[in-house]
Amino acid sequence: MKKLILPALALCPLLMLSGCAGTPQESEPAETAIVYQALPLPDLFVSIPENYETTSSNAYKEYYVCEDASIIITEDTREASYPSAYDYSVNALNEYQKVATSLQFLNSEVLKSGCPYSIQTLEFNYELGEGEEAARLTCLVGYLTDGVSMYIITCKSNTDTYQNHRDEFVQVMNSAVIARN
Repeated sequence: MKKLILPALALCPLLMLSGCAGTPQESEPAETAIVYQALPLPDLFVSIPENYETTSSNAYKEYYVCEDASIIITEDTREASYPSAYDYSVNALNEYQKVATSLQFLNSEVLKSGCPYSIQTLEFNYELGEGEEAARLTCLVGYLTDGVSMYIITCKSNTDTYQNHRDEFVQVMNSAVIARN
């Protein structure tokens, strides 16, 4: 039991920063997208599909859910400057590997969003816990930086339903716009 507690405690800050720890809720499906200011991030705008409901938790002021899928947007401002979203994504994947019971890397690509910045994405399956109680999730995470902040868009769902949400997740990534004054 102690073997599970320490990795779980180490995983919490990483998952909170990346958004992979959000708890999804159910909602009615719809077909259009609404542009949201990624609260509480005043400089980032994304299109969230209309069938996603806005919710909150102790960990996140605001995030979006539809069935078992969630979209969580966070910002990391710990560094003085961020050289590249790619370097950040490599470090993030290494951190995921340290705390997940298992992780299967699926894909990495660069998407062009509606702003002059590119989004580095990682797509992977991961498991938390062991046996019947394990959470089996698939995640598409986008990293976008303007050199001042690193914006992290985390889209995840259960592995067995991920393909039902993947196109929506890619649309969210492609819609991201940084609008600094």
